[in-house]
Amino acid sequence: MPWADDIAIFCQGRAMELDVSSRVGGSGARVNILRCSGNLDLETVDIFTGAALPLLETDGKPLIVDLSGVSFIDSMGLSGLIAALSHAREVELGLDLVVNTERVSRLLSLTGVDVLMPIHESLQGALASN
Repeated sequence: MPWADDIAIFCQGRAMELDVSSRVGGSGARVNILRCSGNLDLETVDIFTGAALPLLETDGKPLIVDLSGVSFIDSMGLSGLIAALSHAREVELGLDLVVNTERVSRLLSLTGVDVLMPIHESLQGALASN
């Protein structure tokens, strides 16, 4: 599945919208970016994993999941993030998160997800580290 170099609407769910793009990271290599907005929960987790997992298989690029537009994550959303991380490790690719809201940041900290994968406050920070 080819991915556009510019942001393109990938799919739209009831309470979540996803955009996929590819950019050059700090190391000079390209990384895929999955921007999420809305809720990451029981109703939308399949949309999220349906986009994230193929991105980790398609072209061998690390993945940055930008959650700065996500206002709510439930246990199923956390499960989707862990599934994406597990798959990234299986295919030996990096997976970073961008989180800039207190609510989501606190949830990731309370559940220990913040120690499992790199979390950045901005997309620029995530790109610089890749």
